[in-house]
Amino acid sequence: TYSFKKLANSIDEIFSEAEDSLGVVAEKVMKQKIDSGLKPPLKQITIKGRLEGTYWGGLRGAKYKTTSITPLKHTGALYKSLKFDKESKSINMLAYGKKHHDGFPNPKGKRVPPRPFMDLEKDNTFQTTGKAVALKSMGRKLKSAFSKKGV
Repeated sequence: TYSFKKLANSIDEIFSEAEDSLGVVAEKVMKQKIDSGLKPPLKQITIKGRLEGTYWGGLRGAKYKTTSITPLKHTGALYKSLKFDKESKSINMLAYGKKHHDGFPNPKGKRVPPRPFMDLEKDNTFQTTGKAVALKSMGRKLKSAFSKKGV
């Protein structure tokens, strides 16, 4: 036999957990996009600045030196800030992440090209993996919530 009452009492939690599953996958996919080396690649002047330890706005120092030529991974701060927050059901990141996603003029007025890493609607990995993870979790929990056992 089946219990609609048990299912009704569980449905909000089941959907919340599915949202959490999608959020965790979204965070991973965004990081994978950055890891894969977003287009366009860095310009030679940017690579030179990274090797020499020069940062935005003329900041200099050993903490800015890196051999990484992966866009959006100079210091790793933006990458590390990408976190899914279960409470707000959103991906949190440092504010400049959106600027880099959209593109913007740098302090010298030159255009920094967009490096989209937040677009998930057309991302095949997110569409397949995210949906599969969420649906699998929901299917198991719906079946369990609908059964009479444990009422």
